Amino acid sequence: RKEEDPVSVKTLWVFLFLMITIPLSIGSRAPSLAAVKEEEVCEFIDEYKDCFLNMEVDALMALFFKDATENRMLPYTDIEEAYRRTVSISQSISYQVEIYSIQTYSQSAFVSGRYEIIQTFKGIRRKRAFRGDIQWVLVRKNGSLRIKEINYGGNPLR
Repeated sequence: RKEEDPVSVKTLWVFLFLMITIPLSIGSRAPSLAAVKEEEVCEFIDEYKDCFLNMEVDALMALFFKDATENRMLPYTDIEEAYRRTVSISQSISYQVEIYSIQTYSQSAFVSGRYEIIQTFKGIRRKRAFRGDIQWVLVRKNGSLRIKEINYGGNPLR
């Protein structure tokens, strides 16, 4: 019987080891390295809208980074306080969004559109409507998109 060359056996084992482990390690990182897709952004905006419509402040705030800003100056705690105040005085909230553009990048997205909110107050027959442009800066972290920045303008409609 012919004796096997120890170098070629060792090379074969290294090759097999690499064939097994490299695809597994690449596959485990693939979702976080994959570019943000438009569908993913649309699903996120729908989730944001649903949380707002259902007046679920905790779920809504979970969509924000803790260092998120609103209109380039309000910090997370002020954003949360504003949502809680809005929900506490509201009987219902209607929220519509029309997306104008979605720009996707490797780990983020920029979304612009137009919003309309109709707020019905508790205990009084009064409504207030807001309408204006809106922009989101979304960033993926640990496989999920979250709001890094939200900017909007608009005035109450009478």
